[in-house]
Amino acid sequence: MALLLLAVLACISFCTINGQNPIQVPYVPGITPNNFPGRVTTSTFALKLPLCYFSQTLTGCTAAQCEIWLVVAQGLDGQNGFDSAKGTQLNFNVNSYQTASTSKKGFFMTKVGTQQSYPCDEPTVMQVFRVGSDSTCVAVSPTCNGPLPANTDARVKYVLYDPITSKKVEVESQWSQPILLTNVKDLASIDESFGKRSGAMVIITVVLTCLTAMLLIGLITALALTCSGVGRGKQDITAPTPLGSLRVKRYNTHNVHSPTSSTSVPNPNI
Repeated sequence: MALLLLAVLACISFCTINGQNPIQVPYVPGITPNNFPGRVTTSTFALKLPLCYFSQTLTGCTAAQCEIWLVVAQGLDGQNGFDSAKGTQLNFNVNSYQTASTSKKGFFMTKVGTQQSYPCDEPTVMQVFRVGSDSTCVAVSPTCNGPLPANTDARVKYVLYDPITSKKVEVESQWSQPILLTNVKDLASIDESFGKRSGAMVIITVVLTCLTAMLLIGLITALALTCSGVGRGKQDITAPTPLGSLRVKRYNTHNVHSPTSSTSVPNPNI
């Protein structure tokens, strides 16, 4: 009986060590802040990296060998699909990027980096991982970080994967909140009628229309004045006929005399 109890305890210990249920860290993946450019697009979104959350030491691989992966699930079905498969050895060819969008439990995994690539240091700039940024591997790689379909309801989690010994997920984060990609609308479905416009749009439209009309009236008026003044403004200017040479007699003013031309008047007292 004692031997049976020891065997059961050993089995429980062996199953726990070998990661039947991955260790979960208290980290919820989230997209970047609102001021980050292109945080969510029609086919991509930017995630913050899980710094300081995957520093565990695994027995099956070193920090240079253990790998951090991102699980991208489409909807709740994809999330449940990964949760049911994470305790086994993962087959990336079965759960590939190419089949994720067509499977009812679609999810795929893409490699973020090795464990030692993300030390627990305070970064000077925000470090992000853009999901769906690689369009060159769409047809060839099952772990491609390819563009996501438009209008996708994505849920993601980071995992620490042992590629050497167990080939299983050993540590995992929590699931993110649903991330809705930018909605793509059909041009035919966009209603451009006047009644669908906001008050601000109506005011801006009226003001621009009035300014355009005033500018057009000013141009027409200036053009009309220019054309009507061409004939009136032209005048023939006749130069005066020369009257011949005019001779002006030289004279001296009565109160200004040159010393050389003055007349001597005799003094009666001499």
